[in-house]
Amino acid sequence: MTMSEIRLSDGVSSDEGSTDDRRWVRLYAPGIGPHAAIEPALPLDAFEVNVATRPDAIALWYFDTALSFRQLGQKVDALVTAWADRVKKGDRVVILNQNTPATVIGVLAVWRLGAIVVPLNPMLKRRELVHYLHDAEPCAAIVGAEQAMALHGATLDWGGSLSVAVSFANEFLREGDTPNLLGKVSEDIEMPDGWSHLSTLLDKPGTSSGWSIDRSDIAFLTYTSGTTGEPKAALISHANVASSAEVYRQWLELTSDDVLFAAAPFSHVTGLVAHIAAGLVAGAAVVMCYRFEAATVLDLLARHRCTTTVAAITAYIALLDQPAFDPSRLSHFRKLFSGGAPVAPATVERWEAATGVYIHNAYGLTETTSPSHLVPLGRRAPVDELTGSLSIGVPVPGTRCRIVDLQSRATLPFGGDVGEVMTLGPQVVAGYWRKPDASAAAFEDGWLRTGDIGRADTEGWFYVVDRSKDMIVASGFKVWPREVEDVLLEHPAISEAAVIGVPDSYRGEAPKAFVVLRPSATITQEELTLFCRERLASYKVPRLIEVLDELPKNNSGKVLRRVLREKAV
Repeated sequence: MTMSEIRLSDGVSSDEGSTDDRRWVRLYAPGIGPHAAIEPALPLDAFEVNVATRPDAIALWYFDTALSFRQLGQKVDALVTAWADRVKKGDRVVILNQNTPATVIGVLAVWRLGAIVVPLNPMLKRRELVHYLHDAEPCAAIVGAEQAMALHGATLDWGGSLSVAVSFANEFLREGDTPNLLGKVSEDIEMPDGWSHLSTLLDKPGTSSGWSIDRSDIAFLTYTSGTTGEPKAALISHANVASSAEVYRQWLELTSDDVLFAAAPFSHVTGLVAHIAAGLVAGAAVVMCYRFEAATVLDLLARHRCTTTVAAITAYIALLDQPAFDPSRLSHFRKLFSGGAPVAPATVERWEAATGVYIHNAYGLTETTSPSHLVPLGRRAPVDELTGSLSIGVPVPGTRCRIVDLQSRATLPFGGDVGEVMTLGPQVVAGYWRKPDASAAAFEDGWLRTGDIGRADTEGWFYVVDRSKDMIVASGFKVWPREVEDVLLEHPAISEAAVIGVPDSYRGEAPKAFVVLRPSATITQEELTLFCRERLASYKVPRLIEVLDELPKNNSGKVLRRVLREKAV
């Protein structure tokens, strides 16, 4: 059989370069078919089944306190009953909280009421929150006490009315469970008039009543990261969530015997789908610890014998850099994926050298309800010989992907040049909340314009080189920050790196690198420049290198390049 004709595992014959050529299905793990599941289980339905059939099984671990499915179900019933007269089908409910059981309870109760969850980043300040309140027009909110005053001020500025339940970080802990991490949390607040303690609502008896939901109903209004520009809320349907949760269940081989560590924040699509939704569909216990702190996470991974996670690569770096890191305590931690931020080959190699376990790459956007591409479990992602990028994997079942020329928009062949990544599938959202112009610009006949620049090789592996807006043009040559960052991360002194373009009177633009050193490491700019010169063309070598204590990131682990650009100016 020639490369011009590929016979797919489902019997479809396709010409090379056509949009129907899905040669990547041959790379799937055994047992994974080419098609998306037909009407996969809705996470809310899966939760109800677990409550009915496995009531005493552990649903959640919060630090060292367990909640069974029975206990979780009782708390969801109580909140549904408390809000039954206030929250109606189609209403929006804000959840502004860290990774605690309150967030999971809130998501399930809001869904049961037929309403829409609006997860917001708990790092947002009063001024920023006003925009989201104006845009989403919520009727109710669950807020962590640490974020309560910011929400109260934003509500006053907005002028709307909210039913608010305040959750405290320690309210779900059993007696004697006193995590050191929570000693750093400030929750000394004066409760605004009309607000309720969530614990008071959950202590009251409830019923299992609620609205029925359709697959087309909106489950989440999830705002894009907003690393540049004004954030937009993706309309994530229950069908989108079910599709992505089922993909994670299949590709991570999740069962009720797994213990899933929730490394991603629950305000982010990965935390919502890869942790909460996938955990519910698989019936797996989900471990959470308020927010990511490497020392605490290491202890919990060992004590609860966690088997799997999907985490930003920065989380793995933070664990490796811990003085107490001991891979012998993590022998069960085997099914590992990384998404949310670019992954450098050197970092994957560093983790594998320390633990013997390979980190599989994952790729997706808010608009793809988390995964559109994954590296099949048990396979190693290749490194692109043309760009040096680690493969993001292959499109997941039922997903189509193509690379289009940046000017002509023509579909480029496998093994061709770089272009924009376009994605179509059951996990791709229909558009943005109340933003028809932005929706029209981002979607072409259902295909999502990702804004990412990438290519596909002849076997069907996909690679993302960089964001189109991050490209640097130095002396007329294109420089992709990812390529330079990957080289910097090969140096044993460097823990993290980010590269931006800065004005240059001679070249137009020049690369500037910001680096974070590993603990106790030292290096001079001259040494690092020489290291890069030996590995990169001269126009790609950073002209300026600045050492930082940490890189600015959003809560999903993505580097905020606009902050670095402002710093450079």
